[in-house]
Amino acid sequence: MKQRIVSAVLGLFVLGFVLFFYETVVFNLAVTLLIVLAIYELFKAAKLTQYKELFALCLAFSILMPFMQMKHLSNQLALICGTYAFLMFLVLLRYHSTLHVEQIGLAFFFALMIPFSFSTLLFIHNRYEMSVSILYLLITLGGAWLTDTGAYFVGCKFGKHKLAPNISPKKTIEGAIGGIICNIVCYFVLAILYTSVAKSMFGTVIQINYIALGCLAPLASLAGILGDLSASVIKRQCGIKDFGSIMPGHGGVMDRFDSVLFVAPTVFMYIQYVELFKIVR
Repeated sequence: MKQRIVSAVLGLFVLGFVLFFYETVVFNLAVTLLIVLAIYELFKAAKLTQYKELFALCLAFSILMPFMQMKHLSNQLALICGTYAFLMFLVLLRYHSTLHVEQIGLAFFFALMIPFSFSTLLFIHNRYEMSVSILYLLITLGGAWLTDTGAYFVGCKFGKHKLAPNISPKKTIEGAIGGIICNIVCYFVLAILYTSVAKSMFGTVIQINYIALGCLAPLASLAGILGDLSASVIKRQCGIKDFGSIMPGHGGVMDRFDSVLFVAPTVFMYIQYVELFKIVR
């Protein structure tokens, strides 16, 4: 537990550093670094790093994807994706005796899912004013980590009924419910506190849509739980306990951000149709 707390504090320090340089290239680099580390951990777990050309190709495509929204790249989207698919088949032909088409499909999936999910953080960053986009970022990360924290403590205290015993034996239904309730409460507290800080720091008055926020909270929690269970399935099938050891007590980037990978797209799609926060001019 002590190791987990120390790692969590260091993680929050890094997050604070990134937020301090939120309007600079530092944020873009931080997201790109997460993509690179997550891709490496998944490829290593699936024993695909031994195919160097495949790994390099998927890594290059993954790094490029967050920048696809740039005009000169978005106009070449079909060409880039077509070339990527063509080169994947060339790799399959080169290693046809040891590399199976299922592994190519898995590599393609990893290289598509990871950068797309993390890139939604950049989409939010670019589409909204800084004061609101930071709040959306905190809501996104909170949806994953607050749910996980609430589920952990409630599950340890009251957990009796297993949620998915064959996938993650320690997770309970009581813990999941506790995590959802924790996230709902923390969403409101976070939004209220942040709007007060934003008014004093940025001179920005942010209006909260409490009903929309209350509806998003359980959706984000469920997405986070689904992401956590999905990562557990991958680890179980790959025969590993953790994806990495970059964060002592937490594991690797995928161990800490598996929930975020599902919550980020959920929040992004939700706010395309529902306005959670409005700047009052």
